[in-house]
Amino acid sequence: MAWDEGNAIVRADGIAHWAARWWRPRTSATGGEGSTRARANAGDTPAPQGPLSRAAIEQDWRYTTQVEGHPALYGIVIAAGRPLADGWLSPLGAARFGPIVLWAIAAGALFYRMGREWSLAAAMGATAALMLLPRVFAHAHFASFDGPLTSCWLLTWAAFASARQGRAAAVGWGILLGMTLSCKLTGWLAPLPFVAWASVYRDRAAARALAIGVPVALAAFVVFNPPLWHQPVAGLVKFFSLNLHRPPELNISTQFLGRMCNLDYPLPWYNTLVWTAVAVPVGLLALAVAGLVHIVRHGRSESAGVLVLLEWAVLLVVRALPGVPPHDGIRLFLPSFAMLAALAGLGCHAFMAGDRAAPRPHLHPSSLILRPLLVLVLLYAGSATSLAWYAPQWLSYYNLLLGGLPGATALGMEPTYYWDALDQSVWEWLERHTPPRDKIGFGSAPPENLALLRSWGVLRRDYREDSPGRFAWYVIQRRPSAWEPCDQWLMEHSQPSYQKRIRSGGWGPWRLDVPLIDVYPYSDYLRACREVRREVRGPCPPEGSVVCFDVQFPGCWTKAFFPSTLTIFWQRGSFTAATLTGIFQRSVLGWQEVGEQPFLRMAGRQILLGAAEVWIGGRQDGSIPVYLSDASGAARWSPCSTWA
Repeated sequence: MAWDEGNAIVRADGIAHWAARWWRPRTSATGGEGSTRARANAGDTPAPQGPLSRAAIEQDWRYTTQVEGHPALYGIVIAAGRPLADGWLSPLGAARFGPIVLWAIAAGALFYRMGREWSLAAAMGATAALMLLPRVFAHAHFASFDGPLTSCWLLTWAAFASARQGRAAAVGWGILLGMTLSCKLTGWLAPLPFVAWASVYRDRAAARALAIGVPVALAAFVVFNPPLWHQPVAGLVKFFSLNLHRPPELNISTQFLGRMCNLDYPLPWYNTLVWTAVAVPVGLLALAVAGLVHIVRHGRSESAGVLVLLEWAVLLVVRALPGVPPHDGIRLFLPSFAMLAALAGLGCHAFMAGDRAAPRPHLHPSSLILRPLLVLVLLYAGSATSLAWYAPQWLSYYNLLLGGLPGATALGMEPTYYWDALDQSVWEWLERHTPPRDKIGFGSAPPENLALLRSWGVLRRDYREDSPGRFAWYVIQRRPSAWEPCDQWLMEHSQPSYQKRIRSGGWGPWRLDVPLIDVYPYSDYLRACREVRREVRGPCPPEGSVVCFDVQFPGCWTKAFFPSTLTIFWQRGSFTAATLTGIFQRSVLGWQEVGEQPFLRMAGRQILLGAAEVWIGGRQDGSIPVYLSDASGAARWSPCSTWA
């Protein structure tokens, strides 16, 4: 179960609850497991109004103008697919059914358009490439937003040629574009390639399709997003505000070639090119390059190919800009890889056509087809082996150019990031080795996922802090950018009792024994927390100096982020914590702002510090140790005293 799936499924439950209001208006507010979760997310207060009331929409549609501002279409897809699969698929499989069906439709549209524009070889090559890209294949069946976004992106591209033929088709294309806009903010970049293509070719039919389709898409966006129905203008303003001004807790770091990157320390401009070079099987990458060469050689005459090129390039360029979220591998520009599959199909077309066109009078005509066909079969077979070898952790895939997963990890790339490695094999080990009344602790695991897995019977031991029982194990994902101080100390000084690897055996880049999940005795984790509290003592800074600090309350219970200022009072050569403002605390509902929190107020010289990431821990006697360290980590100051 991937990171975002739990949150997406809970939100989709709200949509199902809203739909039930239409035919069960008196009971829908209190019936069903999904509605229970939806009410919990909305404040646990049933709305007595009808389904079109503002209260009902705010309670059941936690999209667009709420939380981080994701639009609602992916939730609609999940909610629509679940009733069709309930009873013959697992709960997680039922939630994934809608996105998988949409993906299959998009793959069919890719096959159709490539066949119409080029050849059967192009259609078969592109569709096969789409299915054999390991990371794309993984996202295609997750109950989340990136798979539906990529499906709608493909459908919008495939329908554009028809949109140029008539008004009715342009309206249909506009609806598909509206669906793309309604999956994620990234979808709002989808019109750019069409506008650029129409401008380059001065195509009146394309301009007419855009003139009809874009207003239809905007109207469809409002239709697909009920939170906009009562206040469309104010809702759109809030939608863009939420999406373009990310709160501090969504400034997620990633490790890229040994360097930690986030919004404050952006990825290098070439990151998308590197990701494309290392996250695609080498055979498919070669075919995509052949497709690019074919487009460049034919220039403006290959108009359909130029549109594919623009569709592929737009997100690569945007992701390379500073200020764009850098995390999660290729996930944030996944549609580019679907269009890379189209480029690979075009490479197949060029390879087959070019080989047959070359003069070879000494060869039998059948050989002119069989020889290139054999080469293509070998290229695709090699890619298929990668898909099988990395199953089911396809998000950990790196190709042979980087030395596979072992080589990528050695070069400082993240071996995993989405908790997809927490699969059935891990659950079975934990169940066998955890006494029935003991609990399992998780480091930075998504709470909605754990709650759903517990309710489905997959997680058969409790995990909550406030539930009875003692913790037996502590589970960590091998994602360096998410490790906290306790996690780092634990991995450096303790041996895990269990490690999840994709598979044992293999050689060189095919040896996939890189650990993705570690399970430690919880006693080792508590020891790590105690050791982290023992900061290296050093002299306090000279009086009157102004220093930027990372401030920590070492402990491992709750994490808080202070996005504005932390006020420290200087008193007789020591630091004393005063007022912390702009506090965010994590709960099962996500990050919640709790405002100003006075810890201790004392007179003295005041020093203002920048944004600080803070751990709030605690001891049984209620005291909180305070530690100061500079941002570089080169010097640390322990407290001169401890305050209750």
